[in-house]
Amino acid sequence: MKNITAILLSLLTLALTSCETPVELDLEQSEPRLAVEATITDQPTLNQVKLHLSAPYAKNLEPQAVTDAQVDLVDNTGTSTSFTHEGHGVYKPVGKFTGVVGHTYTLTIRANGKTYTATSTLHPVALLDKVTYKYVDGRNDNRGRKEGYYISTAFRDSAGVKNYYKLNIAVNGQLKQNETRDIIITEDKLYDGSYLDDIQVPVTFAKNDALEVSLLSLTKEAYEFYNALQGLSGQGGLFGRNPANLPTNISNGAVGFFSASAVSTRSIIIE
Repeated sequence: MKNITAILLSLLTLALTSCETPVELDLEQSEPRLAVEATITDQPTLNQVKLHLSAPYAKNLEPQAVTDAQVDLVDNTGTSTSFTHEGHGVYKPVGKFTGVVGHTYTLTIRANGKTYTATSTLHPVALLDKVTYKYVDGRNDNRGRKEGYYISTAFRDSAGVKNYYKLNIAVNGQLKQNETRDIIITEDKLYDGSYLDDIQVPVTFAKNDALEVSLLSLTKEAYEFYNALQGLSGQGGLFGRNPANLPTNISNGAVGFFSASAVSTRSIIIE
């Protein structure tokens, strides 16, 4: 088992390394479209909908926040939740809200005289067992890594179930993946049902950094969206100049994605 796991870990390290997928941009598009970045989770503090009008690429304009939309969420049991604008195009749930594993959620956005909808199912996520760190001096490393602290994580994938994951890393309260090229996603086709005990993240950290590492479940459609979004590196991402031909689950001509995720989190301070 240890030898099999070692092979799988090598493959997973490659899978976790960001890659770029070519995405064509519609340079002639003149009409801005609603850009949606919506995430709900099984955690009470990680739920928001971010709305902007995407800027036409050729006109070199900054995206404009949508501040007067009506945003509502309903699950397959009929439980509904409204969202309120809290500034800069960011909407948060009114009152307490926590997503439920196994429930399917439908998001409805009414903005600029149009109605947009999207649906996502909240799948379970593997337990993030541990997060460890190691210092690399950058001189004698056989992987060619530069100097810094590197972290490793571990979890057991559920056997016989197609799983997709996203890894988020917050450093001192700020999300590390600020650029599309830093998105870390993986699927379990190479390690279905295995315990992965040394997943090394190809990102450097510094002494005294306080890290919050989160493993998120994704639907297949969300995985494909984030994979394509990596290809927008250098274009400002979803809320930069207008991205075309990205996959989306938002109706009525909007761009972006609505994703429901379960989250498993571990915290660590590099000392």
